[in-house]
Amino acid sequence: MNAKGHNLFNRLARALWGLQRSRLQKRGFRESLATDAWSAEDIRRHFDRRLVEIVRDAAQNIPFYRRLYREAGVEVASFSGVADMHRLPAIDRHDLLESGDQMVRSKRSKLFTVAHTTGGSTGTVATMISRRGVSCLEMGCVYALWSRMGVRPNDHKVTLRGALLDQGRKLHVREEGGRRLTISTYHLRDDNVDEIIRLIDEFRPDWLHVYPSAASQLANIMKRTGKRLGCQIKGVLCGSENVYDWQVELFAEVFGGITYSHYGHGEMAILGGWCKDTRKFHFLPHHGYLELLDDDGKLITEPGVTGEMTATGFMDDIMPLIRYRTGDYGAWDEPGPCPACGRAHQRMARIDGRIQEYLILADGTRFPLTNINALHGTFFSLIYRFQFVQDKPGKATLRFMPAVEINDEGMAAIRNAFAYLPEIGLALEFRQVEEISLTRAGKQRVVVNSEYLPEAERTGA
Repeated sequence: MNAKGHNLFNRLARALWGLQRSRLQKRGFRESLATDAWSAEDIRRHFDRRLVEIVRDAAQNIPFYRRLYREAGVEVASFSGVADMHRLPAIDRHDLLESGDQMVRSKRSKLFTVAHTTGGSTGTVATMISRRGVSCLEMGCVYALWSRMGVRPNDHKVTLRGALLDQGRKLHVREEGGRRLTISTYHLRDDNVDEIIRLIDEFRPDWLHVYPSAASQLANIMKRTGKRLGCQIKGVLCGSENVYDWQVELFAEVFGGITYSHYGHGEMAILGGWCKDTRKFHFLPHHGYLELLDDDGKLITEPGVTGEMTATGFMDDIMPLIRYRTGDYGAWDEPGPCPACGRAHQRMARIDGRIQEYLILADGTRFPLTNINALHGTFFSLIYRFQFVQDKPGKATLRFMPAVEINDEGMAAIRNAFAYLPEIGLALEFRQVEEISLTRAGKQRVVVNSEYLPEAERTGA
């Protein structure tokens, strides 16, 4: 094939793939909305059918599960679905890291699969192999969740989600045919705020699509410097990080509009989002099946009891995750259909975030950051970013990047805001630092062990 023919082939291939991506997104959107009408019995039958299909297929075609179930004495032929899930061993990120190559379907065409990494915010990056197009299918599911808040596919969005643009040399870039403006979260400083506001105002977005930590940083800069957007947005779409009540209040004050959050993860095993009228997470039943497990691996069914979110994905048969302990924690809502919207989906009252978003008290109790009510107000008016460093129970260091010069009075106000923590078993030290690194994906790790700090930040941390 000559150069002209090769270029023509590439253009045709890109065009066909573009059509396929659009088709998959529309399919994900359509199938997600269809589940709104499913009854609890419909959902249970769907779970049973899909779980049986996935478990039996994995035991036959995927080496890891064949060995796992054989060693655990699981009789796959008699597996019946939800009622038998407790018979299956749970897996976790360690299995992805140690046995990932054995968790992939034996017979597959590499032409129709893609590899991607997940877990950069945890410090342990794992490689996933997926059927080509699954991410497009999931994006359609996300749009179905967003549509409940009035989001339309062609709406314009400004993205604050950690992009390192042109190796950090660019502040912004336009994408998706001009419908998306991505602004680098690595440039959120006082001296850039005028330019960032100008870019947003000229773009006139319908929505901000954000990591909550990045939007919080921009909102606090704007609040501290007295800046405001000239355009009116419909709201803030959050994902990939936990959203705290104080952030919802901050976004409403600074940006206006509504705030919406959805829960998903790079492994693409489960997906859920807030109900329109409550902050309860509804999980799409055609996307995956959710369980909560305690530290001993026992099933939690009672509402309000914290457990580890454990997922079985329905979207991809190349590297399926079955009873995958996600490292995220939360609690079930009350049973029955949602009082606000009537949906019968699996529903969580809250998601507390990853185990990395807990501090350990002196008696060993896990204390979620959602319970630290000092993380707003005066504290954020003085800083860019913060991070807790903890090496042993009952003691932690709060590192923070000051945005302004903090005098003795300001430091006293910060200490006073956290003064109640020693009473519940957490002695807290305070340390100003010049830099707090973001992850490769641009996320902010809120709680870390000092061994996970970059070398440049470890000294004195």
